[in-house]
Amino acid sequence: MLIADSVSVKGRHDLLVPPTSLHVNRGEVHLVVVDPQISRTALALALSGRMKPSTGTVSWGHADSLKTLRQHTALLDSPEVNEPESHMKVRDLIAEDLALLPGPIWKKPRNKKWTALHGFDDVAKEWADSLDPARRLELQLLLAAEDSRIELIVLDSPDRHDMQDDVWLDLLLEFAGSNRAFAIVAIVSNAPYEWDGPITYLGSNEYEEFESPEEATALISEEPLVEEPEEPEELEEPENSEAPAEQDEPDRTEVLSQESVQDELDLDVPETVEPKSAEQESTPAEHSDAEPTVAEDSDAKEKE
Repeated sequence: MLIADSVSVKGRHDLLVPPTSLHVNRGEVHLVVVDPQISRTALALALSGRMKPSTGTVSWGHADSLKTLRQHTALLDSPEVNEPESHMKVRDLIAEDLALLPGPIWKKPRNKKWTALHGFDDVAKEWADSLDPARRLELQLLLAAEDSRIELIVLDSPDRHDMQDDVWLDLLLEFAGSNRAFAIVAIVSNAPYEWDGPITYLGSNEYEEFESPEEATALISEEPLVEEPEEPEELEEPENSEAPAEQDEPDRTEVLSQESVQDELDLDVPETVEPKSAEQESTPAEHSDAEPTVAEDSDAKEKE
């Protein structure tokens, strides 16, 4: 893993690279957006161990020495540093890079054999600067991979060539996803529009860079998850509240029905009493029969 902690580079007059932090894992393509070109080159030299940063530290894994970083890092296509020279042909570029590989000469690949094996024999006699940018980038990546110690590849401004963003991005992703699992840092002027991988901007702290999007995505992802269950719950609650209300209503109707039955029973009670009233009516009738007897008695008394 590449770990850059508050790396800055001072020029003669100005600060070329303000403190910048990032970390890159193996098998990962990491973009660093930097402007202008001189700042991109300065950061590329610092991240590849070719220049000691003015402040901060750059390390590969647990080793803090620049020597270890240089041994495991390849710097590619840096303008005015190690970009393919215009007077070199493709076969010369291949021969030079293969000759710089560590180890004895008899262990190094043969130029012609390597060129044919990787499919560059058809352009071996062409000028390196006239080669198609995509094939030239692929050639540089393959040559860097010949060194078995290389685990990190730093590219300086791969987007400056006349090449579509998806072309050079696909090449970098292919190398990062290979069996070697290279860690790749591409220092660019602008991030491609469709890029959704890790990215760091000049002068920014990577942790700050990535905390806010994670929190934002967490909030975005949680909001629907929280709101959606709450909304149905809120919808269910009134439904549930209505449901028991509806259940209560039949209960009330049952109570009312029971009360009506009781009323009916109460009505039956007076009906049972009504015969008594009838009896009472009969009794006054009897009394009415007795009244004439009293009148008769009174008449009898008058007559007497």
